[in-house]
Amino acid sequence: MRLPIRLAWRYAWTRRNRSLTHLISGISMFVIAAVTAAMIAILSAFNGIESVVTELFGTLDAPVAVVPTEGSSVPNGVGTWVMDRFGPESTNPVVQCAAAVIEDEAVVAWGDGQPHVVTVLGFDSTMLQAAPIESTLRSQTWNPEFTQGATCVALGLGVRNMLGIGSLDAEKGLPALQFRAPIRGRKLSRFKERAFHSESAYACEVFSVNAEIDRKYTLAPLDLARALFKRPESVTRFELGLAAEANEPEVARLIQDAIDAAGEPWRVRTRAEKNALITQTNRAEKWATFVILSFILVVAAFNVMASLTMLLLEKRQDIEVLNAMGLTGWRLEQVFAWQGVMINAVGGLVGAAVGIALVWGQQHFGWVKLQGSVIPAYPVELVTGDVLGTLGVVVLIGGIGSGWMVRNLVRRFGAA
Repeated sequence: MRLPIRLAWRYAWTRRNRSLTHLISGISMFVIAAVTAAMIAILSAFNGIESVVTELFGTLDAPVAVVPTEGSSVPNGVGTWVMDRFGPESTNPVVQCAAAVIEDEAVVAWGDGQPHVVTVLGFDSTMLQAAPIESTLRSQTWNPEFTQGATCVALGLGVRNMLGIGSLDAEKGLPALQFRAPIRGRKLSRFKERAFHSESAYACEVFSVNAEIDRKYTLAPLDLARALFKRPESVTRFELGLAAEANEPEVARLIQDAIDAAGEPWRVRTRAEKNALITQTNRAEKWATFVILSFILVVAAFNVMASLTMLLLEKRQDIEVLNAMGLTGWRLEQVFAWQGVMINAVGGLVGAAVGIALVWGQQHFGWVKLQGSVIPAYPVELVTGDVLGTLGVVVLIGGIGSGWMVRNLVRRFGAA
């Protein structure tokens, strides 16, 4: 006669020493829950860092840009070419605007101070529709016109500090800067000073994105950049502002297909591709951390298996009784294996709930602060895939380990 699993379960767990059984199971569940909550919280922290880095490094960029396949320039007509095919008046209106951008290095000096190499980013008012540049400015408004015949530039906070410029006050007089850029085709050894072209501008504004960008960039009007770098008929790239409902990867694919069909020497670059190194590094760190925490979870699973070993030793007499009542083989193993699965499942679910609560609290209340940073609280972002992946690892490692341990011990006791 076969003993039903339900009756065997009740017999095994209500016979003797119930308090010890609950204590062992409770400790194991606590360990699993703690590791699960830690995994979810740490993975969410990496997600938050990636989002912040992408946002900060993408402040001066539009979602999609058309860049040259070779060289460093594209013709002025590329913007019109894109807008004719994908602009608001086209049959596929996925692009809102196409902003011409010139980005190149120049030497800047203030008065008799030491010159420094900076990256000049030249653009016109169209760029303000494609990228949130004005949000980085101190005045929150881009106004490149200062007085008659004078042009304004916005210095990165780090660039301003390197030049030794204090506060910018129009009433006291704004600092006049001298920009110098090498003229293509002229060797410095031969032409000396004539190898450079100079332009003057006033430092009227300061912007701040992050330390790296602040020490590198100076924002300038497109006309100044054209004159400085001698580019009347070409630009470095066209930044494309997308329609509100447009999907970035899909739009990039559509434009690239049109470029390939026309045989033009351009290509589409997304914001993610420009910051690919930063994103890939962060994701590599994230998954390396996930693997390390998974090993910690393996250690926690050994704690569960040790608990099951103690439990089976305690229930050895019960196993003999269940054998005598007709419960043998895998059915007997199933009775005790479910204990390990339940410990891991319950511990994993409790840990997931705690981890989600911690991430939610950090998002809404900012418990962990970042002193002296542009971000007031440590960034976190909860991703459903991370939660499901963590629970999957918990159940997989715990279930396989528990099943293997129970199978060997039950068979050994049965043989004895």
